[in-house]
Amino acid sequence: MVLFQMDLARFITVYIVQLGMGIIYFFIGLLILKRDTKRLNQLFATFYLLSASATIINVIYVSLTITLVVKYLHILTFYLFCFAIVYLLIFNLILLKSEKVFPIKKHNLIALIYGILLFGIVFIPKGVTIDASTDWRPVWSLPFLLYALVVLTCCATVPTTYYSLQVYKKLESEELKKRWAYNIVAILGYFAILYLTSISNYLNNPTFRLITSIAGLTLFVTAYLLYYSVGRQIEK
Repeated sequence: MVLFQMDLARFITVYIVQLGMGIIYFFIGLLILKRDTKRLNQLFATFYLLSASATIINVIYVSLTITLVVKYLHILTFYLFCFAIVYLLIFNLILLKSEKVFPIKKHNLIALIYGILLFGIVFIPKGVTIDASTDWRPVWSLPFLLYALVVLTCCATVPTTYYSLQVYKKLESEELKKRWAYNIVAILGYFAILYLTSISNYLNNPTFRLITSIAGLTLFVTAYLLYYSVGRQIEK
């Protein structure tokens, strides 16, 4: 059998909540590019488009029962959610140092190094189990969890948060500071969901998975806050 018959709660979570989130992220990304295609817009839009792609892939694989396909599509979903963050990091670096000081070559190098380190999750033996024995839900091994979180924390969470705070300190206008504070909150919210989801996949506890799914609804809020605090400004 190729398709998995899921329960109503999971159906609503995947095909209404997650699919809806993917559509919204995709729409915002295109909206930013439609207004202007300058470099800052491209970087900010890429974050949205990669996150949207991750969500759509998740929606596609969740009903399949081909073990190998489901496993690697799950890993790809997580990879894209994490990789999207590097574009927020580069965005912050350009705001701090200017496009001349931080040219495209540097930005591509950072993305490449992070992408390679993150890709290491693919090579962890028995890192992810997802089959009939797990009710087609992903279950992570401890080495997979630790490697993923170390790379995410060291290469994305810490530097992105740090440089976001540095941008905040440089702002002189109280209105801009207020907007940028929303940006920081949104970024931290995005990170929080990634960490919760990762831990949930390791613990494989139904109650914790439910809590994580409910918490995932905040990604709608983070999408809006990021756009409100930054996206609307760089379009001008």
